[in-house]
Amino acid sequence: MATGYKFVVYIYFILALFVVQGFCVNYEVGKTYQYTYESNVLFNDDSPKKDSRAQQDVGLRIRLEFDLTPMYGDTETQMMRLMVRQAALTSLHRGGMEGQLMDIIKFPIYFEYMNGLVGRVYAVENDSIFCTNFKKGLVSMFQLQSEPGERTELDVSGECKNIYTISGPTIVKKKEDCENLEIAGQHINENEIFGVTSKSSQTWTYQLENNVVHSMMGSDRHIAALNVKSSFNVFVSAVQKLTLLSTEPSAETDKLPANDFEEAAQIIKEGSNYPVIDTLLPSAPETQDCTPDTCKKPADVLSQIKDNFLSERVATKDLSRSFIELLKSFRNSGKEAISEAMTSHDASYIVAQLLDIGAATQTPGAHRAMMELLNFEETSNIVYPLRYLLGVAYTTHPGDYIVKDLVELFKLRLQSPEIREGVALALGAVIYNFCRDEQQCQSIVVKDYVMSLLQMYDKCSDEKCKLLYIRSMGNSGLPDFKDAIFKSISDKSSTSMIGFSAVQALRRIPIQYIDDEDIKCLLKIFHQTDSTFDSSVRASVAEVLLSVRPTPTIVSNLMIAAMQDQDNFELSTFTLRKLVDMIKYSEALRNVTKEVFRDTFVHNYNVWAQLGKSSAFSSLLAETEDTNATYGLYMELAKSGVMKKSAMDVNLVGQNALQKILSFGIYASGLESLVGKEVDPDSSDEEATAGLGLKILDVLLPPVEFFRGSGELMSAVWNAPSDPVSALQVSFLLQDHSERFHLANGLVVELQVLGVVSLDLTGMVSISLWNRNSESLIRNSGSMVIEGSMRLDSDIGVAGAVFTAEAEAYIDFETFVDFYQDPFKMCMQMKRPRLGIKHTLDKYEKAKKFDRRYKSKVTKISYINGLSYFISEKNSEECKALFTK
Repeated sequence: MATGYKFVVYIYFILALFVVQGFCVNYEVGKTYQYTYESNVLFNDDSPKKDSRAQQDVGLRIRLEFDLTPMYGDTETQMMRLMVRQAALTSLHRGGMEGQLMDIIKFPIYFEYMNGLVGRVYAVENDSIFCTNFKKGLVSMFQLQSEPGERTELDVSGECKNIYTISGPTIVKKKEDCENLEIAGQHINENEIFGVTSKSSQTWTYQLENNVVHSMMGSDRHIAALNVKSSFNVFVSAVQKLTLLSTEPSAETDKLPANDFEEAAQIIKEGSNYPVIDTLLPSAPETQDCTPDTCKKPADVLSQIKDNFLSERVATKDLSRSFIELLKSFRNSGKEAISEAMTSHDASYIVAQLLDIGAATQTPGAHRAMMELLNFEETSNIVYPLRYLLGVAYTTHPGDYIVKDLVELFKLRLQSPEIREGVALALGAVIYNFCRDEQQCQSIVVKDYVMSLLQMYDKCSDEKCKLLYIRSMGNSGLPDFKDAIFKSISDKSSTSMIGFSAVQALRRIPIQYIDDEDIKCLLKIFHQTDSTFDSSVRASVAEVLLSVRPTPTIVSNLMIAAMQDQDNFELSTFTLRKLVDMIKYSEALRNVTKEVFRDTFVHNYNVWAQLGKSSAFSSLLAETEDTNATYGLYMELAKSGVMKKSAMDVNLVGQNALQKILSFGIYASGLESLVGKEVDPDSSDEEATAGLGLKILDVLLPPVEFFRGSGELMSAVWNAPSDPVSALQVSFLLQDHSERFHLANGLVVELQVLGVVSLDLTGMVSISLWNRNSESLIRNSGSMVIEGSMRLDSDIGVAGAVFTAEAEAYIDFETFVDFYQDPFKMCMQMKRPRLGIKHTLDKYEKAKKFDRRYKSKVTKISYINGLSYFISEKNSEECKALFTK
């Protein structure tokens, strides 16, 4: 790869010789140009308040003097030598503390120079990465052109687009869109809402005198902010100042007796006391040796924080903070060290929580350690394999080694139905994230998954088998499954659960793959042109039609159907309520609906005056300057008035993106006969069934079936928990961003952002057949900790800024039902207590020449008051009637 990159550099250089007109600078052979140079590296957050000492920038300052000597020159190119004469490092916050940087003085650096363009670079092999990088930064300062305009250049920051403006002897250079060769270890979160936006501004102003650079002032600034809340941010700024001190005659030995540039380069290589090698101009990351302080063993870290991983600490800030700390140690360790921690005595009671961290690590060593620890072919002890599969479903940048192992498990005839389902759903979710990179999605392992799943699905003969593969298709979001999904929706022999699940499986398939024929198919299902379908399937189809490609014809079609079909007024009511709700968040649907409403045949009392109690309502959950959180509550009733589906959704809505956070819903069918109601013809062939479906971050998890049949219903009634019982615990990465900034002075800064969310879903239900009423509670508890750091870790010292944001809260969703007399009364309530968000900014600097480290800390706490959320007018009326009684 390096050889090819050198070839590209050489081509750029040759082309520049023909494009650039006139000399930008002209250094005379036989003279040495002495410069003084200063560079500050500053860290902070992007806040206007700098009043207190703790709010001020931290960082390091480097001062030096160097000589620039042309050793050879002809009509085409020059060989330049840059030699640092003295250098010192100063702390910004401790005046008078200065240390000499002797290492940077030892060796020179040579480079090819012509018409303001730097070509080949030659460095002493024995020089440290820091010294070479910094000298490359000095070399890059002399790269400029005399003509205004734009050109691509290769400098210390990588391949960059440069824009020049020129006014007399003043040249201003702005640099944009730099791409460095060294990208190993970097990754971003493809999820825009949970991603990080990095912005860079780089400007240099040159003053020329006598065709040489007399002075230069420059700065580059890089800021990284969370998309979800831009006030959580951190920045680094590198300020440079260059001044010409004097021009002196160079020694006769500084002239190379060469006939051309190639001979000059050979003389330098052969005449040096140290090996001189060709090198690329872009800077390279410094490799820091592990110390007991910087690379702690996972087992040692775990021994200090193990109590924070107990089951009762899930969904607390303590666990989320400890998750990040142990995750860093896992990512810096190999398989053996991770296995040692996982099998230690400290891990014996917290294995489930450690499996979450093992999945989030996303390194080959960590994954291999987990796979060797777990046995997916057992039928009794399945808790740990299922927990790891749950964690894997939320990997942010899964490698192909994870996909390959899951595909192999998927193709095995695993004995446990629960593990088979866990593998299928996790694999679909992993494929979805893996395929965000289009090149990766073309790999053989993805094609193997698609082919295997379709073959298995075709062999299914019962509902459970088909549901397993349909749900995996839905998690993957691959267009390859579209035909199979539509076939399942329209199949006359499909049960209502298969039909509903197949419609839901369309949620992740990109809209551009849903064509006109698919729309026609969905319309036939909604209108039951060829066959009858369950109302839940038809309601889901209506939602797809309104969200994928809404047209005036489709909207008016659905509204007229609602007016005409009064045999199923609950479906008509739900469809219209859903339309009104979706208009709030879709500009396209809103514009179409405005056009439709001009037609009084569609927009009239008969359409809107529906008799049903079904509802669809959403509103604001929380509001920030960048992102809003919304909640939605949906209740679909059968014709008899018995509940069919009740759901709650929580979404994050940004300026250009929407992210589904949480969706849980209770589904039921065939309950009419159990409560003395007339049986719904659409579901007359189905036995009494109820369960819970759950999606987190739009990943469908294995559903929980409460009961199937009247026997299991009675068992559920008598054994229903009167105290909250945990149904799901999991912790996973929400933010995961790793990036490097190659500063113009040659230093390299690392950006790391990790955000952890920990969830605990608990529930309880109390059912009284004597009093004919029930009460249920679903509590969603969660904590989130985000840590973002921008740091310089170099041979000269360390400096940086770290921001953390943390919060924990819960939302209660309560349902009260009185079925003592007809009509039933039902009241839903949703409440959240007061929420506190803690934001901390830590900054530090320490030169390795000094003993003490400087630290500062700023902490802010903001509060969001508790709320009881409005659901709907009808629900409020029901609650009044129920509680008044």
